[in-house]
Amino acid sequence: MDGLNDAQLMERLHTLNESELFYRRYRLAKSSPDLFDAYLQTLDREQVRRLDLIVPEWPDTVPTEYQEDSYFPRSQTEGIHVFKHNCFTPAIAHRHNFFEMFFVLEGRCVHQVRDSHAVLSPGDLCMIRPNVIHSLDVSDESVIIDVLIRKSTFRHYFYSILQGDNLLANFFLSTLCSKRGIDYLLFHAGGEESMHRAFVELCIECLEQHDYYSVMVNAIVSRIFVLLLRLRPEQCQLPGDPMEKSDTVLQIARYLNANTASATLGSLAEQFHYSPEYASRLIKQATGRTFIQLLTTLRMENAERMLRDTSLPITDIASAVGYESSEHFIRTFRKYAGLTPSGYRHKNRPGGIGLAL
Repeated sequence: MDGLNDAQLMERLHTLNESELFYRRYRLAKSSPDLFDAYLQTLDREQVRRLDLIVPEWPDTVPTEYQEDSYFPRSQTEGIHVFKHNCFTPAIAHRHNFFEMFFVLEGRCVHQVRDSHAVLSPGDLCMIRPNVIHSLDVSDESVIIDVLIRKSTFRHYFYSILQGDNLLANFFLSTLCSKRGIDYLLFHAGGEESMHRAFVELCIECLEQHDYYSVMVNAIVSRIFVLLLRLRPEQCQLPGDPMEKSDTVLQIARYLNANTASATLGSLAEQFHYSPEYASRLIKQATGRTFIQLLTTLRMENAERMLRDTSLPITDIASAVGYESSEHFIRTFRKYAGLTPSGYRHKNRPGGIGLAL
């Protein structure tokens, strides 16, 4: 069966959904201050809340933080969620505990982080690390493609990219090794047909959902990362005040990322020719966490992935992520995730990736 062609895809992406129609009416009313109060009076507040719509004048409808469960339901095992960003949505400052990247397929948008803002044009791509307060303003019918990625997925599906000494690897590792990290990366890929093509294929794959489409989505996102690495230096933009550069701290994070199951404070100290006490202080100073806290987080993220994506017995997973005792692993996992490994696996049944229109 023939799939979507480019023209059919753009027609789908240009078709406004109910939320976009609501936000378009909201913006139109907002442009007439004398009539805006009367417009608000016509809205059903309970329906607005029920449909997860945002009305900035009603604080109870404005989310400031999104968790993974908002976009990666427990019925899904996949760690990538793709959707078209709603047109006309108000620019709301928020944060989330996953990675996000958005690409301007057509039109423009305004992205703001703290006091700085940037106008993005076709071909521009922005990648935001977890827990950064930012907002995105799409004031017209521009087509912005959003890609959300679980932290654990970022580590495991794109492992080979993260092993190198490159901008994406350092961006990811900065979330491990710095209290603040690099807030975002901005890439200017306008005119790069290969990047545009990759996002078109990503959208089509998610809409059609043929066999093994989730595998294909991972492959396309990996290709996007490689295309980003191939851009010229002048096409890559970091925040004006990035994290303090520390090759040593990045090397430590890279070592822990590659040796999560076997690393100890002693082995890390020996690797970098430090005393254990100095290594411990360095990690605490850079990350705000102790060595054990950092290592436990990495091990639990590994365990979550294995519980979602494999049928390995709990004892094997415990050993694979670095625990000699399955009882110790179960206690640690329950403290970390709020439920037992078996309970987590039960609530994370196979699912898929979807493109919301």
